[in-house]
Amino acid sequence: MKGISFVMIILFMVAIGLTVFPGEKAYACSCAYIEIPKRLEGATAAFTGKVVKRGVTPIFSHNGFREYTFEVDKAWKGVHAKQMKIMADDSGSSSCGVQFDHNQSYLIFAYQKEKDGRLHTDLCSGNLTLSEAGETLKLLGAGKSVTEDDFQEIGRGLGVTLLRYAGGLLLVGIVLAWIWKRKKGSGFRR
Repeated sequence: MKGISFVMIILFMVAIGLTVFPGEKAYACSCAYIEIPKRLEGATAAFTGKVVKRGVTPIFSHNGFREYTFEVDKAWKGVHAKQMKIMADDSGSSSCGVQFDHNQSYLIFAYQKEKDGRLHTDLCSGNLTLSEAGETLKLLGAGKSVTEDDFQEIGRGLGVTLLRYAGGLLLVGIVLAWIWKRKKGSGFRR
């Protein structure tokens, strides 16, 4: 009888412990190998670049996402600026997280998440340090060297377009103010 009571007390304490302190679900990261052409096809952006800024991971965040800014050297797909911002889960390799070192160069494969519209990458994306990427770079081909000049025309075109719209809106505003003032002024003259 004493043995059964002791076992019951132990089981009761374990049940209370699991209720009060539930464990977090643990998932191991498992990545399937994807051939380089398919990896490139599935990526939203693919480039080589150096980490020039590591964002801060929010302290009270439920996820460990950090924003990394890369200075792009070569592009194969989806590069729209000399500096690209990529989100990565900093929580560790067991949850497919990945971390990038400041001033280190990498080959990056990133995908756009529908949830936030930003580029993300993870352990399974196939990112490599540039020193490890030799064979993969051969399979990718030459790529396109990226310079600031590649994006100057885009910036100038956008600036001219915005200037035209602002001028048009200003002109419409002046005409509307003039019409309103004339109507207001003609209403008091009888």
